Amino acid sequence: MSPAISVVITCYNLERYIGPAIESVLAQDIPEPFEVIVVDDCSGDGSEATIRSYSDVRYFKTKSNSGVLLAMLDGIRQTSGELIFLLDGDDLWEPGKLTHSVGQFRADPNCALTSHDLVFVDEAGRLIARGSKPEQVLSKLTPSERSSRMVEGILHHLDFVWLGSALGVHRERADLAGFDRWARQLPDPANTYQDWPLAFWVASLPDIDMSYSPEKLFRYRLHSANYSGDVRTASRAARNFTRARNTLEAMWKLAVERTQPAEVIDKLRRRSLANDYRARLYSGKRMDSLSSLPKALPDFMHEGVLIKELVRFAGAQLLGASRFARLSSSSSVKVRGTTK
Repeated sequence: MSPAISVVITCYNLERYIGPAIESVLAQDIPEPFEVIVVDDCSGDGSEATIRSYSDVRYFKTKSNSGVLLAMLDGIRQTSGELIFLLDGDDLWEPGKLTHSVGQFRADPNCALTSHDLVFVDEAGRLIARGSKPEQVLSKLTPSERSSRMVEGILHHLDFVWLGSALGVHRERADLAGFDRWARQLPDPANTYQDWPLAFWVASLPDIDMSYSPEKLFRYRLHSANYSGDVRTASRAARNFTRARNTLEAMWKLAVERTQPAEVIDKLRRRSLANDYRARLYSGKRMDSLSSLPKALPDFMHEGVLIKELVRFAGAQLLGASRFARLSSSSSVKVRGTTK
């Protein structure tokens, strides 16, 4: 009999971290069997050898480096469980993660998505004293209030529902087959983030619940390669803002298809245009960034970042995108990006 629980770990050039990530899954205290699939997105380091050294996991290698969204989808296609939990290859689960999260699903027959709180660690795994947005918002609510607040937070693209390595989905209730078909047809799925489109897909479905636990069930590792707003170099900034734009545009189009409220649609479109401008700016396309700036201004004014963004624009125009990125990242006052 196939296990009812599946774990998908995604990895790209994470030789340093993937072993501890796998071990944190294998150390789960849940009494029932579960399967573990590790998706290697054509890593160029020693990740493959490390993954293959664990006989209790199934190794799957993508045909080409396809990005985290398609790698996640390929991994899910390899699973057989009704409950699917995701782990980024540089994060760590606490031993009670699966027991607790599986219990969330089984306590509510309408639950399609689960999440929970977290702690932050550095590259070496040392604890960082830092509070979390889920703790500040969701942990203060009663269990009966959390589902609707999670749906609201995801649809309105707020930052108090932690996704990524906290994310669990129910195959049927989340309509993962439908999400797979939809996501693979996006214009540029290789440069689109994975967790927000999936969560938005679920949140926009009718008659589903979501469950949040205040338990701190995973450790999010902060290191230079996993910051989605990284603007240390122009190429990194252009790549990350392009992915943010694509992600927001996908969510916006889905919101239109599913007739979400106007404020949801408008916000996603506004943020997509803002990140489109930033991507063009760091790509060194001066005329393109100049022509796209007016479309981004409504978001900058709404978010209260107009002055910062005008400084970014002036600096990139005067110094060039590459030099500006180097100088701003080395300065004590950084002009940092955002995927929002």
